Amino acid sequence: MHLAGFVLSVQKWIYRVRILQIILGFLLLLASGSVDAMYSFPAVSGAPMPPGCVGSAGTYTCTGYTNIQDHVQFLDTGNVSITVNGSLNIGIYSIGSATQNANVSFQVNGLVTVNAATVHATINSGIYSMTLTGAPYIRGNLLTSTGSITARGTIQGDVSASSYGAISLLQNTVINGHVAARTGLVTLYDSAMIHGSLSTTSGTVTLYGFNIVDSWVNCDSCNFYLYGQNNTIGGDIRVANVYASSAQNSHYNGVIQAVSGYIALGTGSIVYGDITALSSGFTTSNVAVYQSVINGTVNVSSEASASVNLFNGSIIHGRVQVTNSGMAAYANNNVYLDSNSVINNSVSVTGVIINNGRINGCARTSSSYPAAIQLQWGSNTAGICCASSGSCSQTSCVINPFGYPTNRCSTPANKFNCIDPSVSNPNAANGHLFTQIANSAFNVDVVALAADNSVNTDYVATGQGNQTVEVRLIDCGDPAILINQSCGGTTTNLSTQNLTFSNSDAGRKRLSNTISNAYKNVRCTVTDPNATQQTSLSTDNFAVRPANFSSVSSSNANADVATGISTSNTPIIKAGSGRFNMTASTGLSNYNGTAKIDPSKLIAHTGAVHTGAVSGTFSQDSYGNSTGTSFSYDEVGYFRFSALGIYDDTFTQVDASVGDCVAGFTASNNKQACAFGYAPSTNVYMGRFVPDHFAISPQSVTPACSNQFSYFGQDGLLTRFQIKALNSSGVTTQNYTGVYGGFARMNLNSYAAYHFNLSPHTFTLIPKVNGSAGVWSQGQATIQVAHQVSRPGNRTPVTNISVEAQPLDDDGVTISSAVAVSASSSPFRYGRLYLSPAHGSELLPLPLQLEAQYWSDSVVAYVRSVGDSCTTVPLSSVVMKNYHGQLNACETHLAGNATMVNGLLGLRLTAPGVSGGQPNTGSVDVEVNLGVASNNDKTCVSPAETPAIDGVMPWFGVDPEARATFGIYKSPIVYMRESF
Repeated sequence: MHLAGFVLSVQKWIYRVRILQIILGFLLLLASGSVDAMYSFPAVSGAPMPPGCVGSAGTYTCTGYTNIQDHVQFLDTGNVSITVNGSLNIGIYSIGSATQNANVSFQVNGLVTVNAATVHATINSGIYSMTLTGAPYIRGNLLTSTGSITARGTIQGDVSASSYGAISLLQNTVINGHVAARTGLVTLYDSAMIHGSLSTTSGTVTLYGFNIVDSWVNCDSCNFYLYGQNNTIGGDIRVANVYASSAQNSHYNGVIQAVSGYIALGTGSIVYGDITALSSGFTTSNVAVYQSVINGTVNVSSEASASVNLFNGSIIHGRVQVTNSGMAAYANNNVYLDSNSVINNSVSVTGVIINNGRINGCARTSSSYPAAIQLQWGSNTAGICCASSGSCSQTSCVINPFGYPTNRCSTPANKFNCIDPSVSNPNAANGHLFTQIANSAFNVDVVALAADNSVNTDYVATGQGNQTVEVRLIDCGDPAILINQSCGGTTTNLSTQNLTFSNSDAGRKRLSNTISNAYKNVRCTVTDPNATQQTSLSTDNFAVRPANFSSVSSSNANADVATGISTSNTPIIKAGSGRFNMTASTGLSNYNGTAKIDPSKLIAHTGAVHTGAVSGTFSQDSYGNSTGTSFSYDEVGYFRFSALGIYDDTFTQVDASVGDCVAGFTASNNKQACAFGYAPSTNVYMGRFVPDHFAISPQSVTPACSNQFSYFGQDGLLTRFQIKALNSSGVTTQNYTGVYGGFARMNLNSYAAYHFNLSPHTFTLIPKVNGSAGVWSQGQATIQVAHQVSRPGNRTPVTNISVEAQPLDDDGVTISSAVAVSASSSPFRYGRLYLSPAHGSELLPLPLQLEAQYWSDSVVAYVRSVGDSCTTVPLSSVVMKNYHGQLNACETHLAGNATMVNGLLGLRLTAPGVSGGQPNTGSVDVEVNLGVASNNDKTCVSPAETPAIDGVMPWFGVDPEARATFGIYKSPIVYMRESF
């Protein structure tokens, strides 16, 4: 009992230790981040490599039988190679993970067995066999050379046997890559699927039903066997022979080509591509179709015998051709249709056609055998051609015991041409195509041509099925850069239409088309796979031009686009020198011609005197817009283009050079006009244009005083000159006309607008409110302006002065520098009036001498202003004041002339006489008002005293003043007499 208890205690202790080891190992794995991995490459604490495996840094070797019965992790980065020198057995565990950074490959020198495992690696068994059971998942490739591969499950990569190894894909196996063998067998069992291609060199390929190959099958030297049903081949098949008569309801989505010449298709199969069976040497070629449908053509050829046999209601939609160049053609190259089979196209053989069914095309043979075409009971044949003699006979090779109709065959076209409907049949081979207009429907005749270039009127013979061709209009590029007038390089398809010919068309069919853009070089192509020249290019090309230029615009000459009447809107452009842009648009993105301007189609703004000229050119169009950035206009105001003011007469050069359009803008005789132009939907004005500059031409100058000189400060120096508004070429802009506020933006009646100045510049002008007068007429005006030069503060010698002007209008139009407006300089005098004192008898009138003087530097004194006959002194402006003695107001009053003569003015005071026996002797001060009179200023121009008026001669400076005395006699006395 004690021993048993001891043993039990030891067992419990060992069990506890084992549990502790397991927990410790789990914690170590947890710390390493790989809880699920019990094996590891490289080994880590708690996760060793599988027994017998050594290595590091991505290179490992396992020796002996390697039995992996636990999860495996790969911790390396990059390529990892594991060489197994022995057999490899993988249990139902995960070998690697989807997130690993290692690209793992097992190189196995022994048998490989993979159970229901998930393997993130490639396995290469070399010369040994590989077996996958239990539907594993392989995230890599399966490779062998001479060994076999038997696979079940899902293989994400490729499966390959590089030598004579066989490949067997068991039920429900899925290969997401390609399958490739060399000489070994490739077998797909029920529902096996290949998402890539299947290829082998000389081994046999066998499918047992419900198999799918998404891509092509290729094996030139092997046979392809299909059994069961519902097989699908997604790509082309190229093999030696196809044995599929036992495969039902299978689909072949590509071409089938048997290079050794045999193809058999089982019930319910569909071929979407063509079938070709071409054997070499004296091997026979045969296509047997059992209740199947072939959508493409069938071409069978052999140097021995060749045949196409349709059974159980098979259908071929394409052409059937059976040829032989070896033994007797009539005996060895046959087409056979049973009573329910149909060929919907032509049948061409070098041997015999036995028709128990229906041929909807031409049955043609080149055999001279009298029974080469056999029309059996219940058959129907659209057309017959016994062509052994070169022409088609409907009787010479026909066995027709039941008297069925033997119609003539349609004659395939040699080639096609596209021509204008107006071209007659005799000219069809070289007929022209005419210019067309974008977005307008037009017709083209498509013509089938025989070998002699005549119209093939038998293209669809009586009773024959209609023929459909593909017609394309293509842009062949810019003819200016092509070496010849054909299509070269990249072409652009403009339209594609199918055109169906019937017997009534007699080889010529009309096609209506519309092209929605502009192209310089359009041609027509016609594709007919039955024609000798399967794709024909039209012999002529044509242009599709815009209907018109639909708009014209400018981004910097758009001051008043709608009306062209604003005289103040901006922007402004100087006539002749200013540059502006214009864009003419067709609205068609592919138009790449060059717009031009017709000068005769310009219209100036309403009320304009003259229409100017536009200079500048448009650049070649891009995206439908022809733009020029350096246009100029040599007049003032606005202009617009009338219809056809902008045009293009070169876009249709491919037609214009050969008369396929009408020169000018008017269509005639079913031909469009070669040229097209602007068709405005509304007026679009360009502007506003202003003069480039002004020019002044002096005419005359009239001094203010007696036409001889002017006084400083005197108003009335007249200058007469002509001013012109010019463009940059110095030509008068005639639309600068009318009153100020219109397109003439300089106010001629504003003295300030001229910016007058004096030369020499030491003198100044007195600004005047209304010192000028004139009106603009057709860009020019003659102006007369009165000037007043201010009186200097100091005495100034006589100075010759000229007046300069630099006119400026409201738009900034001016002259670059001031210009003299007087034809010559005018002398200016610094003047004053001098009034001499006078005395005499109270019984006589007393003369007063008023003298105009100016300062003379030559005598350093004032001298009489000889030549002054302009100064006028109103008597009422002469003040009489400060009466002394017996002289009272107005006992003497003023009389005399008011205007000077040569600088002298003679005034006189009337004799005061005697009043009440008392002589009116005494004195009075006389002052001439040059400016404003004071309130107390009085004068006597009659016996009654009146207020003195303002003077009107401020240019004489200070008022002159002198004393007139009565009762003082003059001396010396020359004669005196006394009477007693």
